[in-house]
Amino acid sequence: MDPQSDFDDLFRKYYTKLCMFAHQYVADLDDCHDVVSAAFEEVWRNRATLEMSTARQYLYTSVRNRAIDFLRQQGQRQAYIRYVRLLTAGAELQSTALEQMDDSALVQKALATLAQPTRQILQACYIDGLKYAEVATLMGISIATVKKHMVRALRMLREYKNSIKP
Repeated sequence: MDPQSDFDDLFRKYYTKLCMFAHQYVADLDDCHDVVSAAFEEVWRNRATLEMSTARQYLYTSVRNRAIDFLRQQGQRQAYIRYVRLLTAGAELQSTALEQMDDSALVQKALATLAQPTRQILQACYIDGLKYAEVATLMGISIATVKKHMVRALRMLREYKNSIKP
């Protein structure tokens, strides 16, 4: 018989069955088709030396081995992805921490530029988390005065921030 026609018969008879067999190992059908196609590609390359009586068993063994290899590669790929994510997460955390330190240093410098009652009111409201009424009571001033100092402080901080931009 002709090796070409033998291969065609083998392909028609077993391709779908082998895809279902590969699906027992590999979840994605497209990946199953790739595994089976690779097995048939190997059979095609060795068609001159392959015995037709053992071709079926050879194909099933080849598909099983290729599916297992595929899963190993996927496992290694997933492990690598997890590793890279851990590395980048650490870098992002470091970057965020550095940015926060820079922001904190900028806030401290900006606070130093404010006059005393305004700085004290800003710290009480934003850093200590007190309400305007609580700050007014503590300092013995009106809520309107606290608001006036807050508006002034925020305006000055905005101007300070804009003055140091590159």
